[in-house]
Amino acid sequence: MYEERKEKFSFKSFFLTLLLVILFIFLMLWIFPTRWDVKKLQSDYDLDRLSVLYDEIFAQNVARMKDAAIGYFTNERMPQEIGDSKKLTLKEMYDLHLVLQLKDKDGNPCDTSKSYVEMTKYTDEYRLKVNLSCGEYEDYIIVYLGCYDYCDGICEKRADTPLKPSTPNNLDNKPSNPDNPDNPDNPDNPDNPDNPDNPDNPDNPDNPDNPPDKPPINDKYLYEYRLDVQDSKTCKAWSNWQKKEVKPSDLVQVETKEVKELTGYKTVKVPVTKTEKVKKQVQQRYISGYVTEVVFVGTEEVQIGTTKQKVKEKVIVDYIEVATGRVGKGPKAPKNTDKEHYKNITAHTQKGTCSYCEDETYYTWDIYSVEPVYDIVEVTKDVPVYKTINVYETREVPIYDYRTVEIEEEVTKTTYEEKKIPQYGNIKYYRYKNCEIIKGYSDVKWSESKFDSYLIGKGYKLTGNVKKA
Repeated sequence: MYEERKEKFSFKSFFLTLLLVILFIFLMLWIFPTRWDVKKLQSDYDLDRLSVLYDEIFAQNVARMKDAAIGYFTNERMPQEIGDSKKLTLKEMYDLHLVLQLKDKDGNPCDTSKSYVEMTKYTDEYRLKVNLSCGEYEDYIIVYLGCYDYCDGICEKRADTPLKPSTPNNLDNKPSNPDNPDNPDNPDNPDNPDNPDNPDNPDNPDNPDNPPDKPPINDKYLYEYRLDVQDSKTCKAWSNWQKKEVKPSDLVQVETKEVKELTGYKTVKVPVTKTEKVKKQVQQRYISGYVTEVVFVGTEEVQIGTTKQKVKEKVIVDYIEVATGRVGKGPKAPKNTDKEHYKNITAHTQKGTCSYCEDETYYTWDIYSVEPVYDIVEVTKDVPVYKTINVYETREVPIYDYRTVEIEEEVTKTTYEEKKIPQYGNIKYYRYKNCEIIKGYSDVKWSESKFDSYLIGKGYKLTGNVKKA
């Protein structure tokens, strides 16, 4: 009986404990988000931020195309007839250097043929359509241009701006009756861009340029733009340069420069060279007369006789013939000379060239050079004998004497004089300008356009917040 009670008690406690654990787990999951939930929230937040960034890049590209088109379509380039249009593709805008290359959010270039600007002439104003196609995203804006009170000439139309009175000639003889069905401004005219049934109307669902995800025609939305102006610093003009030191600070800008200037003089002694003429007496040699004298002029060799002596000489003792390898031909060999000998080798008889001509014999001979053979032999010869003698001759010799004369010569002297030399040094100059801090601010504006070029041009950026008008 005791064992039975024990088993029942343990089984009940186990289920109670399990129930408490399950409740605790569910409570923890309800109170604290899971890691997957946190990642999902973070991912959704990043996607919202990226969406705003992508829309901003697209809007900036549209604004660049719009501004370039307004600058290009001057009076002479505007369509002249009511209903006429002029179109420029993005490629043509590149060729005309109106804009730099436009890229989408991923850095890929926008489509140059699908992207375009188109200017259409209305009765009293112009309609500018700016269409941009980048990647999978394509959209457009409509801007109206005309002559308004706040500008000279043609400019962009602002919200709630009345038109200037049109001149009678502005229709160019076109029907101006608004009820005329042929009038492009007649709402019932199918060609009127504002006609809801017009396929070119951006609000027409059948318009291929109307993206399916745009808000319904009857609903108007406001898009939030925000301008964040950071703190800025504005400074006055630079002061004049001065020698007094100025220290820079947050509100004082300082520039320095060094100028080489005269700082004083230094007295030094410098050498000065002077040349002057001085007279002085000197001894001068001169010829006072001549005297006849026998003067020794040198020596010479004189032969006084001969003597027999044995000497060795190189003499010719014989001649030999040396073959030269040369061969001569002719009717007769030359005579031998002291230098060459000729020896016949063959003889050849040639008949005469006419009936009464004699036969002629032609010889061939070897040519030898004749060379002497020398020997050294001892011979006795008469050899001259010489004697060295002194040679004298009679000359008129000058007699020299000395006398005192006065001459003038230039003498260079060096002296030292005091001189002041200028001393230069680098002098530091300062100039400054006082500055003040202009506090930044933030401004929020709501616009009916997702691509408000006016706000974008002023530096406003989409925040991603949207509300119904």
